[in-house]
Amino acid sequence: MSNQIEKRFIAIKQYPLTDSRIIIAHESGNALNTGKNALENEIAFMSKQALKGGAFVSHWVGNGGQIIQLSKTGFVQYGAGANANSYAYAQVELARTLDPIIFKKDYLAYVWLLKKLANEAHIPRTLNTGNTMKEKGIKTHHWVSSYLGGTNHRDPDDYLASFGISLSQFAFDLANHPEEDLFQTPAKKTTHMVIVGDTLWSIAKKQRTTVTWLKKLNNLSSNQINIGTVLKITNGEFHSIAVDHSLNKRTDIIKSIQTNCGTIVDGRFGPITKKALLCLFQEAIPVKVDGLWGTETATLARNIQFGIRGNDVYAVQAMLFGLGYEVVGVPDCIAGKLTKKAILLFQKNSRLLCDGIAGKQTLSLLFQ
Repeated sequence: MSNQIEKRFIAIKQYPLTDSRIIIAHESGNALNTGKNALENEIAFMSKQALKGGAFVSHWVGNGGQIIQLSKTGFVQYGAGANANSYAYAQVELARTLDPIIFKKDYLAYVWLLKKLANEAHIPRTLNTGNTMKEKGIKTHHWVSSYLGGTNHRDPDDYLASFGISLSQFAFDLANHPEEDLFQTPAKKTTHMVIVGDTLWSIAKKQRTTVTWLKKLNNLSSNQINIGTVLKITNGEFHSIAVDHSLNKRTDIIKSIQTNCGTIVDGRFGPITKKALLCLFQEAIPVKVDGLWGTETATLARNIQFGIRGNDVYAVQAMLFGLGYEVVGVPDCIAGKLTKKAILLFQKNSRLLCDGIAGKQTLSLLFQ
């Protein structure tokens, strides 16, 4: 993948860094600026503010993958608070859009640029590792707010999640993916031969399926796999959860849910099925899969809201259905209008804030 970086340096003085330890990933946070001129609007505003002594970063990405550099890397930029600015080799902002096609191109360029800058500065392409400045890497603005202070922004977590990119996916793409492979539909294979370095998790991730499903397909009792073993795999978009929209009976839908999460298929929605769904949810984040809702799961879970996709969405839909909120329909991994309606009903009955978004509090009550 080849990207051009357009240089539009602002005429401002920049000071030397204390040390070059991190790259900071931002997004604009401006929900009112999502049109075709979003990138130019953000750059014009930031340029004016910078000339008045206000905030600025080194790069912006937007407009379908366009990259614009506003200031020098390796010098202080004022984008993430006093505790982080003097350690950030570069800070990259992502302009918003409502168009998934434009987002796809923006995200490709965003990942490409963050990786390029990290390589340039000899900084690891790891995301949000550690909780101090000791561990070099790429950090989100949210990480800076959580661990360094001096700022309270939470970007780019929710914006990426609104297009189905979890932080774990973001981290994976920064660390591993060739840029050309991002967003591509997996090859339609029926088998995979295990090679050196393969794990069930890496195979499931590549094929957009789940460890639970691979184990069920291949009658595996543990996560251990041997080199040379030929595994059956699944294919298709969004983790290959099987969806049969012809199902119309509650029992049949619950059996389908049980099949998809690899548990006993008896048509009864009880503790075993609930635990299996929580395991599926944990696997999608991912965190330690133990079927228990704990601090780590609560911390890393993303908000389940309109428009996002994934196995965590499926687990929430299935849990809602099983608990009697059948308005959610047949679980399909896509948070649409019916999913929002079911979440609203659950929140109302649980005396929670009714916003149709399954955040930490709603998810905690749903899975406990």
